[in-house]
Amino acid sequence: MTVMKKIIYTTAFLLLSLFYISCDENKMEPFDQPFFYIHVNNLDAVNVQSSRNETVEYKVNLSSKMQYDPITLTYQVLVGDGLKEGVDFELPDANRQLVFKPGFFEMTIRVRWINHAIDTSKDNTLKIKLIENDKNILIGYPGPDKRQSQLTITKTL
Repeated sequence: MTVMKKIIYTTAFLLLSLFYISCDENKMEPFDQPFFYIHVNNLDAVNVQSSRNETVEYKVNLSSKMQYDPITLTYQVLVGDGLKEGVDFELPDANRQLVFKPGFFEMTIRVRWINHAIDTSKDNTLKIKLIENDKNILIGYPGPDKRQSQLTITKTL
C-alpha cells in the first residue's frame, strides 16, 4: 500500500470516528414524565345534545411507564347553573376517585345524559376536572397550560 493511500484511509477513519463521537453530544433526553389527562377525540371541550338519553363514558388516561403500585386519582364535577343533576344528567359513580391498578392506563367516568330541554341563557356546562393523585403525578399535559386537565361538556339544543 502506498503512503498516499495510508494517509487517505487514516484521515477517513479519523473523520468517521470524530463524527460518530460527536453524534451523541447533543442527545436529547426522551420525555418520560408521567401525567394524567382527559379528552374526547383530543379535544378538551365537547357538546352533547339535550335530547341525548344514554350513558357516555369519558376516558381518563395515564401516560406513563408501567406502574407497579395502584394510583388513586381524584376528580371534581363542576355543574353550570343551567344543568341539574337528576334532571339533565346523572353520575352513576358516586365516588369521585379512579384507581389505576398496575398495568391500567385508561379508566372511565360515566355520565348518564337525560333528555331534557335546556335554557340557552344559562351555563349548560358540566366540567370534569382532574384534581390530584396519591403519587404526585402531573395532571394535564406538561407545560404551563396543563392542557386536558379538565373536560368541558356543554349540553346544547
